[in-house]
Amino acid sequence: MDKYYDMIALDFDQSVQDDVKNDNFPYGGYRELQDIIINEIFDNKHISKAKILDIGIGTATLYEKISPSRIQLTGIDISKKMLEVARLKFPKATLINHDILKGMPEELHNKQYDYIVLNYVLRHFELDTMISLIHQLVNYLAPFGKIFIGDLMFICPTNKQQFLTNNPQVSSYAYHFHTFEEITKKVGDILALSFMEINNYTGILIIEKYRESPLHFEESLLKYKSNTEKWKSSQSRKKRE
Repeated sequence: MDKYYDMIALDFDQSVQDDVKNDNFPYGGYRELQDIIINEIFDNKHISKAKILDIGIGTATLYEKISPSRIQLTGIDISKKMLEVARLKFPKATLINHDILKGMPEELHNKQYDYIVLNYVLRHFELDTMISLIHQLVNYLAPFGKIFIGDLMFICPTNKQQFLTNNPQVSSYAYHFHTFEEITKKVGDILALSFMEINNYTGILIIEKYRESPLHFEESLLKYKSNTEKWKSSQSRKKRE
């Protein structure tokens, strides 16, 4: 995988832009994913400089719309060439060349982050590997921190199967297509999960520690500047007393 991403590093940003412009698979929903994450960082008035850990940071395109003065950025990627491009954009960022399947890098020991971001990374992992990684990452969250996962993801197996049936050409990609329902069953009740479909093959998953999460209250979902009904939560929605 590292050799593949090294090979496409210089052309990666343009290929993503082309997919976004033409609404093509696999990056057709990337702009909406960007907007949700960036709005959350901008809207959080309690944090003057957000500590962000991006796993699979690639060329750091996500952060081009954010002033470097607003974030303290740490990025991990398996591709050295991708990190070289990211370093040109964010010379003050901490960038680590590492394979996350080998565990968390030592540089992150005892560190905590307000946001942990994984965009288009977990499509490369089987479900059990994904769940194991999520449980590891929760330990790196600061109080009231959030994990954002943007990827090829569906609300349920039915939607997934319908997409794969209608688009048989995607079977040529060595991707794992995950669903919110399957992830929720695996994670259990320790974490609060919220999910929104961006398009018919892209979704964004937000993970928080259950006792710190307001996401299962209806009015709290409005802060993501989307129709509340588009968001699905692993917790029963209820009104605050």
